[in-house]
Amino acid sequence: MHLTELAHQYLDQHLGVGHLAVDATAGNGHDCLKMAQIIGDTGKLIGIDLQVAAIEATRHRLNEAKVTCELSLIEGDHADVLKSLIPAHANAVQAITFNLGYLPGSDKSIQTTPATTQLALDCAQTLLAPVGILLVTAYRGHPGGLEEAECVAQWMRKQEQLGAKIECHEPTANRTPPILWIYQAA
Repeated sequence: MHLTELAHQYLDQHLGVGHLAVDATAGNGHDCLKMAQIIGDTGKLIGIDLQVAAIEATRHRLNEAKVTCELSLIEGDHADVLKSLIPAHANAVQAITFNLGYLPGSDKSIQTTPATTQLALDCAQTLLAPVGILLVTAYRGHPGGLEEAECVAQWMRKQEQLGAKIECHEPTANRTPPILWIYQAA
């Protein structure tokens, strides 16, 4: 099973109609679409991405699927935007997804970084509802990817020591596969 399919299974289990969901790295909109389909027309979805091309691709995917939830797509750094959401949405988001790295098919020099991802994870933790879920897929096969994945691993291990429920899924492969982390507060 692909990590995306596994992440979507977690979303099926933890999101429901009317919930608030955030995709911190919208990319081409695959996670946004899945979340929008689950939360329905009474839910709210916030999609974030650093690149306007990603926001446009996500908007197109959601329009094509005729999603009906309340939708906000925001161009900006995931850490900055998540921080700005805290006053209005602290402890209220049921699910937050991250797909770290760069937008497939785009400029690979524009990508998430360990420093901003660390801040974004801290903000995401503040945004999550007490029974919320955080899904982080770290792609390690590109320059900077291993360092960012290690940053996520350290953050997750620290949260586990503090009592959070942490799961890690790492496919076996000959190359360096992505890794999926799942965080749930204790």
